[in-house]
Amino acid sequence: MKTKNIILISIILITILSFIVVFSYTTLNNTEKPIKKIDTDGDGVFDSIDAFPDDPSASLDSDEDGYPDYWNEGKNQGDSTTNLRIDAFPRDPAASMDTDSDGYPDYWNTGKDQSDSTSIPPLEIDEYPEDPNAHKDTDKDGYPDFYDIYDYVNLSIEINIDKFLLTKRVDTLRWGQIYFVVYIDGMKVSTLNNNNKYWWVLLNIQKEISHEPIIFDIPDNTKKSYTEIIIKAYDFDLFGSDDSVDISEKSGQDSLILRFDNVKNEIAYNGISQGSDAKLWYEISYAESDIPISEVYNRTYRWNFKGKHWFFSQDISVDLYDAYVNSKVSRAPQSENAMANFVTSNDDVIKRFSNKLKTFSDSKGYNSVTTANFILKFVQQTVTYTHDNSSKGRLEYWRFPVETLVEKAGDCEDTSVLFASIMDALDYDVVLLLYSWEEENKKYGHLAVGVHLDGDHGNYVTDNTGKKYFYCETTTASFNIGKIPSNIEGNPEKIIHI
Repeated sequence: MKTKNIILISIILITILSFIVVFSYTTLNNTEKPIKKIDTDGDGVFDSIDAFPDDPSASLDSDEDGYPDYWNEGKNQGDSTTNLRIDAFPRDPAASMDTDSDGYPDYWNTGKDQSDSTSIPPLEIDEYPEDPNAHKDTDKDGYPDFYDIYDYVNLSIEINIDKFLLTKRVDTLRWGQIYFVVYIDGMKVSTLNNNNKYWWVLLNIQKEISHEPIIFDIPDNTKKSYTEIIIKAYDFDLFGSDDSVDISEKSGQDSLILRFDNVKNEIAYNGISQGSDAKLWYEISYAESDIPISEVYNRTYRWNFKGKHWFFSQDISVDLYDAYVNSKVSRAPQSENAMANFVTSNDDVIKRFSNKLKTFSDSKGYNSVTTANFILKFVQQTVTYTHDNSSKGRLEYWRFPVETLVEKAGDCEDTSVLFASIMDALDYDVVLLLYSWEEENKKYGHLAVGVHLDGDHGNYVTDNTGKKYFYCETTTASFNIGKIPSNIEGNPEKIIHI
């Protein structure tokens, strides 16, 4: 009994002692003052969170760009993947500059060059830190001009089918249950039907087609130079597969196939497609370009022909004119090839002039000879005869046709190459005729044009093949084709083929 009492008393004492120890420890912790937060290096960052508590420079922002220097730890100049979360160049305030103010830090350009664009999404890096125009988005379509295949409009096309005419039976019936399927770049974009039914089209009776227009937005960063449009017509067949209806003008295909030029934002089409089975009227619309117009010379040309006064105005690019003026060619050409090179019938400006003059001529029903005289009068009367020494300060200065059209002045060689260029652009067979002679121990020269025409039209010269070229005097308005000035005698020194 005594032993049991001793054990019980021991257990009680041990329990009391344990309680006293725990209570004492808890009381001490609850009454102890907080430990002071220490900033050993005095850099404003407490030691408990300071990566470098003994180094006051480790938390500095040397370039004051908002990114502590130590964030650069372990990074190098080529590591821009963590952009703006580290200071890639802590000692260089210029490294985070945006030189061209386009919103992309210059250092993102590291390791990139102009040819490296395909692997980088638009607007994510500054590939050209010195060029503020490198990320310019002229048409505001979300693609910078560098990636945009066409800078002046958000590319899109609208397709409308207007009318349909069934000209041939597709099956035994005298009518068709017509619907259309449109594909763009091989992808089916629309099935056109009559409110989920079909258009009932009677044979040889034109049917108006009404539908919501098909609008397709072309990705402006496309690498394709064109967008292909395919329109197919079908006749619904209740008991078999639907019959394809031929609406193509080309043999071997039954669909209308068109190509929209992504690079130029244009499409060539005539609005009607006639196939072996049917005729389709359609329309393709697209956004109008807003191309900045370069500086131009605007010139008005006036002349008379057959008692009627003619005139029109034309713009000529200042850049094109300057290019011809600054051309590195001899302005006193000696060889036949050098002289012929002044005839620029392939120039777009000459083509515009020739087409305009031909349109005028066609409006009056002029034949080829009368048209040639009509154009000759245009040259004679719109260009003022001017000596080179007074207009250019040089004894000899051959002008290109664009120069003559802008300056509206020149002498015989200038008017001759202008007339020859226009006529050659209209597929007339023309030559330059070079004459030379002496008077009172002085040498003189004259340039005229010869034009090959059927029939007899006055004075002419023949080349070494015997072909006739009728004389054209380009400097004086009183001369028609085939009339030679009295001071021009004999045969030309050179017949220069174009």
